[in-house]
Amino acid sequence: MNPNYSITRKEGVQVLEVYNLLNEYANREILLAVQSKIDEGFSTFVVDLKDIQVMNSVGLNFLIVLRARSEDKGGRIAVVNASHKVMQLLEMTKLRPMFQLSGSVEEAVESLAEK
Repeated sequence: MNPNYSITRKEGVQVLEVYNLLNEYANREILLAVQSKIDEGFSTFVVDLKDIQVMNSVGLNFLIVLRARSEDKGGRIAVVNASHKVMQLLEMTKLRPMFQLSGSVEEAVESLAEK
């Protein structure tokens, strides 16, 4: 198991659970794994942030790049379990409208799987 992330599959949607978004090196490693899934034909992701209490510009960049790569292949992403601090950062940077936010992984998977 990787100490920075895990990827599982639920109903055709990739569930990416991230444990650290403050480190650019770790984020590149996660993006390589995500790109591998996209290359395999999976372009829809739920990003579970339950272990992320705070985020900086490195984490924001990660989410933006992931969204762009997913959408380039016709996919979408949903962000779940964002902490209060992460939500404040998304609001402050005016990036909140870029992301579908859901309350749970199950809710997000259901929403993404039906489209």
